[in-house]
Amino acid sequence: MDKGISLCMIIKNEEKWLENCLDSIKDLVDEIIIVDTGSIDKSKEIAKKFTDKVYNFEWCDDFSKARNFCISKATKQWILSLDADEVIADTDKEKIRKIVKLDEADAFYFNWRDYVNATGFYGWISSKGDKYKESSIAQGFYNTKVLRFFKNKEEYFFEGRIHETPYNSIIDDSGKIFDTDIVIHHFGNLDKERFIEKKRKYIELLKQRIKNKDFKEKAEDYVYFEIANELTNVGELKEAILFYEKAIEINELPLYLLGLGALYIHEKQYDNAEKILKKAVLSEPQNPAIHNNLGVVYVEKKEYSKAIRKYEKAVELKPDFADAYFNLGVVYRLNKKLNKVQGFFEKAIELNPSFKSKVEKLGGEM
Repeated sequence: MDKGISLCMIIKNEEKWLENCLDSIKDLVDEIIIVDTGSIDKSKEIAKKFTDKVYNFEWCDDFSKARNFCISKATKQWILSLDADEVIADTDKEKIRKIVKLDEADAFYFNWRDYVNATGFYGWISSKGDKYKESSIAQGFYNTKVLRFFKNKEEYFFEGRIHETPYNSIIDDSGKIFDTDIVIHHFGNLDKERFIEKKRKYIELLKQRIKNKDFKEKAEDYVYFEIANELTNVGELKEAILFYEKAIEINELPLYLLGLGALYIHEKQYDNAEKILKKAVLSEPQNPAIHNNLGVVYVEKKEYSKAIRKYEKAVELKPDFADAYFNLGVVYRLNKKLNKVQGFFEKAIELNPSFKSKVEKLGGEM
């Protein structure tokens, strides 16, 4: 393979984002390979401004097949896999150049920042004071480790019809995977209509896997869990509960219990929520989200002392947990201990400015 980096992308109807992505990365990579899976907008025309390596691929409900076709066209030593609604900042491009020169690993994890304006879920991080200018597009983001940068070897390929990854093939070949703090900035979920459309497609593909009893890539319980997550994303919570329950029947993982407990709370099934979250905290006592959610249950059951203990435990485990600080303010207010309320509300707003409107609303009701 020639030295350098091949950018490999699959696209479909990405005219809104594509030029921004390619502009952000063109000075880092040595070739750009675009595989189009059926665009009817100007995506291919935009792609051709940046590269003559634009290929058509007939969509077959399998993201891995499309990505593997794309990387088969790569001629450089390293592959960078991006989506059209993503960018990499200038400071991180320099870090990528350095790890390529060092050549100490076969693949690298990056931080995938999924920018959203919705708040209230565990793991949400405020954009306030963030060092990246890219984060100013949204109130905050979720961060996930993703494997998007790896050597161009025949033994390395994507697996999974959706949520595809080259991880298994790299591990099977005894490849070394290093972690980094390099960030991929993802903006696509700020487009609500596009977000819902994508999630419904994922649900359809995952349900087809259940119907076909196709559990070669992922265990049955994990497929149920993925469906439950995607149903939650599109607001179909009652059906999501059913799929969480199916996953838990097979495997009582804390991750599954936490998800189900949160939905029980939303649906006001507080006894069920308490039972499930108590199981979760026994399995994973250091998870602050479980303690925080148990606190919510105890507030609804007017067991305020228990709620305070749970919120305090959540803050002890995660000192920047804005939701727990806000919840402490709320429960002390309910408990008529108003001298403690203001400090917790101020801390919540410092960590997550979106809490300001919630605090003001509570103040107006005093």
